[in-house]
Amino acid sequence: MSSVFKRPDYYDRQKAIAHLRDFARFWTQERIQQWRDDNIKNQEKQYAQQFWSDLLSSFGIIPERISLFERNAERTSTGRNGYIDFFMSGIAIGEAKSLGENLDAAEDQLFDYLDSISQNEYPKYGMVSDFERIRIIRLDGSEPKVELLTRDIADYYDSFVFLIGKESVSRQEQEEASIVAADLMAELYTSFLGDDTDIPVGEDAPKDAEEEDERVQQTSILMTRLLFLLYGDDAGLWPADLFYRWVEQETTSSSLGPQLNQLFQVLNTPPARRSHRMSDLMAQFPYVNGGIFKDSLDAEFFTEESREALLDACRFQWNRISVAIFGAMFQLVKSKEARRAAGEHYTSEKNILKTLEPLFLSEFREEADRLIRNKSTSLKDFDNFLNNLSTHVFCDPACGGGNFLNLTYAKLREIETDVLVEKRNRGGEFTASLDISIDQRLSINQFYGFEINWWAAKIAETAMFLVDHQANLRLAQALGDAPNRLPIEIAAHIIHDNALRLDWKKAIPEPKGKTYIFGNPPFIGARLMSKAQKAELTEAWGNAKGVKNLDYVTGWHIKTLDLLRDRVGEFAFVTTNSIAQGQSVPLLFGTIFHEGWHIKYAHQTFAWDSEAPGQAAVHCVIIGFTRKRSTKPQLFSYETPKGEPQEKTVSQINAYLVEGPNVLVREQKTPLSPVITPAIFGSMANDGGHLVVKKQDYAVVAADPIAAKYLRPFYGSEELLHDKERWCLWLEDLSASELTKSSILKERVNACQTHRSSSTRAATRKLAEYPTLFGERRQPTEDYLCIPSVVSENREYMTTQHYSADVVVSNLAFHVSDPTGLMFAIISSSMFMIWQKTVGGRLESRIRFANTVTWNTFPVPNLDEKTRQKIIAAGQKVLEARALQPGVSLADQYNPRVMKRELRKAHDALDSVVDKAFGASRKLTTESQRLEFLFRHYLELTQRQG
Repeated sequence: MSSVFKRPDYYDRQKAIAHLRDFARFWTQERIQQWRDDNIKNQEKQYAQQFWSDLLSSFGIIPERISLFERNAERTSTGRNGYIDFFMSGIAIGEAKSLGENLDAAEDQLFDYLDSISQNEYPKYGMVSDFERIRIIRLDGSEPKVELLTRDIADYYDSFVFLIGKESVSRQEQEEASIVAADLMAELYTSFLGDDTDIPVGEDAPKDAEEEDERVQQTSILMTRLLFLLYGDDAGLWPADLFYRWVEQETTSSSLGPQLNQLFQVLNTPPARRSHRMSDLMAQFPYVNGGIFKDSLDAEFFTEESREALLDACRFQWNRISVAIFGAMFQLVKSKEARRAAGEHYTSEKNILKTLEPLFLSEFREEADRLIRNKSTSLKDFDNFLNNLSTHVFCDPACGGGNFLNLTYAKLREIETDVLVEKRNRGGEFTASLDISIDQRLSINQFYGFEINWWAAKIAETAMFLVDHQANLRLAQALGDAPNRLPIEIAAHIIHDNALRLDWKKAIPEPKGKTYIFGNPPFIGARLMSKAQKAELTEAWGNAKGVKNLDYVTGWHIKTLDLLRDRVGEFAFVTTNSIAQGQSVPLLFGTIFHEGWHIKYAHQTFAWDSEAPGQAAVHCVIIGFTRKRSTKPQLFSYETPKGEPQEKTVSQINAYLVEGPNVLVREQKTPLSPVITPAIFGSMANDGGHLVVKKQDYAVVAADPIAAKYLRPFYGSEELLHDKERWCLWLEDLSASELTKSSILKERVNACQTHRSSSTRAATRKLAEYPTLFGERRQPTEDYLCIPSVVSENREYMTTQHYSADVVVSNLAFHVSDPTGLMFAIISSSMFMIWQKTVGGRLESRIRFANTVTWNTFPVPNLDEKTRQKIIAAGQKVLEARALQPGVSLADQYNPRVMKRELRKAHDALDSVVDKAFGASRKLTTESQRLEFLFRHYLELTQRQG
């Protein structure tokens, strides 16, 4: 049902304020003064209805048309029936008391009535008054109370706009509304194509419209147009509910498809060229232009179900959505899994702002606030700020449905509007008469987006117009006027193309101001790219050495460097945390730093909600770059990936996203420190599983007297950490006669040979000549320290174990010669674990040990004999503390939530000794303290190495 309230024109702000002045004058100077002069008491019953009625009339609401007053309700405190003075379903509840009475008592009475109101009518706001004062209460407590004198009500216009549906909508409400809106569009989509329709989204989506199934393509375009119409109904693009009334009154399910196509033609035709025989409702639609309704579509066949789905969508309040969130969700309606996820997959505004605010939004906001606060700011100063804002360009080179661009534009328009309001307030009557379409200067044609998927690009185009209109509505609400964008003559530059193949310099003209680049390019690791993506990345990097180790996202970094080489600008991307870890760091950051950039801000690892259905949150970082040396870097850290960021101003952020010197830790084939013993990769069977003995096969193999001679424990990370058992057949000394006599060995060796012979790799086929041996053999001949290749990210210490040479170490672990226990003590220290977490790589979020990256680079300083013995002794105490828990795996012993006091105490003592060995005067307490020593020693050792 359409609203029975009169919706005031969005440009009637000044008229409403004038009415509020009349209201204040009448009630304070006439009515209240008369009561005092005549000593009239108990005004509540006689005058409350007129008071509320006059207030509503000031906003163009006609109270006589609905039952607003003296609604029957039960009081919770007494159980008796009473009457609510003033009630607007879903909007507001009001209670008036006589002049001078306590407003707290009126507020208590108001809340007393609320329990009797059903959820679907529950109001958002409460108002209480004694005629001379008015108090406004947001009933969910999300906003502070506002109390004012009735005589000043005109100055509080913005506090009352909730009465006409223009109250500020909280971020959470916008997100919730966007989820509902996306669900309505999903219902509409499936009403056309059926619930089983399932089209890939994201990276796997069709790149061009021609690749799409024709029916899906036509429906996709129709959905984009319907979105525009639905939004226009609630956002003042034309008379309220015009599209809804047209569908409801002038169409049937059988006629709706062809009639929609007629409407699209009308929307794309200037009024002077339209037919005069169209209906009155259709004639009220404005000329839109802009290409949204340009191309012809086959008429959609509507059923009663699909027409009703469209009407359901029409009944929704589309002006409450966050265009940034909805645009990203809208593109997912094609996916069956995403539709069923019911709004789980979207990137929150909060996460997007982690990129945008420290890059430029906060700076613009701070400058605007400074101008507004400063009483000496001139009109020229305001104009200079507004002009400057219009000189920059903003580009998301992997824009998807446009969420980063939408939010950027919306936030910049908020800043611009605040400045325009203050400028008008300062300028008095002269500025009040200016043309706002001239004064408002930020434009969507300053915004650029590159997107490889055609429909996401189409959504981004439409969403940018919608967010522009939302901004204009807010401007009109603030100033009583705003630019009229219909017909569309300016638009954002959304380019449907492959960003890594596109010439960015041609796509983005150089502006007078800065060029800002930002976004979240595809999350595809170095080992997960397609051949085409690898070729694109290699071409973008110009065949740079080591590009094979880079993630796909680094293509956007190198393209940005190329674009900004001769421009003023800054950039920031959301990426997986792997780009700041391991082997890729020196190439990526070395290239960036070499061109004069440094890190302006960085968010350390946190969980970024994936927009792709069926995928968990991705562990990401955000890194912003600038060439401005005066910038104080901001570092955001997280206690847990899903926690809140802790901001800290630091002297410098290095490539590993910690405070410290700008070092790049490069792979070392041999240990950098003379103290460190080489760590060697374990043995790889490459046998198809035939030389490895599973638990269920152990008894059979052990029963064979010949095979039993060659059964050896076979340990990797899993076995070491969790005390699991695994075996292998280590057949280095196997004779030909023994092989002949053992049917089990013969069967397994033959199977291994067959596996290797059938390989597509020449090196593996060569191994078929030696089917009794592991493909790669690196087994120590003496007892050794075993280091797991992967451990949990929750580990506070590296968990290693000594084994005898009889235990074969697999390729999922490393071995180190450690006859004294020194290596065990060093690797068990917090100093090493922090180095590992900082410069090492990750497998997903888990910690990945690599001898060349973290062990050989670990900068242990020279140790005198006394210090060496102290470290060995402290390491022995750790082993003794472990021994207090026989039968408990290392994974359980080192679970940080249940770690025993004795073990933690032993590690603390070890840390104290190791920290002092690195030069500290006492045990260090923070990661940053340890990293300061680590990077200092690394620089010393690498400089000494030459």
